[in-house]
Amino acid sequence: MVREELVKGYENFRKAAAKLSEDKNAKLYVYFIGERDANGENWCKDCNEAEPVFGQAIQEYADKDSIILRVEVGNRLAWADKENPFHKDSDLRLEEIPTLIRWKTAMNLHGDQCKQIELLELLFKEEDV
Repeated sequence: MVREELVKGYENFRKAAAKLSEDKNAKLYVYFIGERDANGENWCKDCNEAEPVFGQAIQEYADKDSIILRVEVGNRLAWADKENPFHKDSDLRLEEIPTLIRWKTAMNLHGDQCKQIELLELLFKEEDV
């Protein structure tokens, strides 16, 4: 069964990614999204639009040994800050959200690509490169 976890902020992301990467039998996917408010609403319009498609893709295409790490990158103001560590991290260099990365590979989808079920299927079914 696909395992899903949620973390908020850069430091929590780094800790979770390091820990989850230790499971060599699992495929780790990291999904970067905007922060949700108390009502569960995301300030990021694209993240909201991608969410149902992403959920469907997980159910239909992700291997049962997959781990989905959802990472909230902060509120709109924090995301817009050029010093935001998600932008500056040499492993990430995130420029837009949502972004889905197959951790420790070159496979990723950005922005509107995360709304396309066909591209999500390809990413989830792609073997290690």
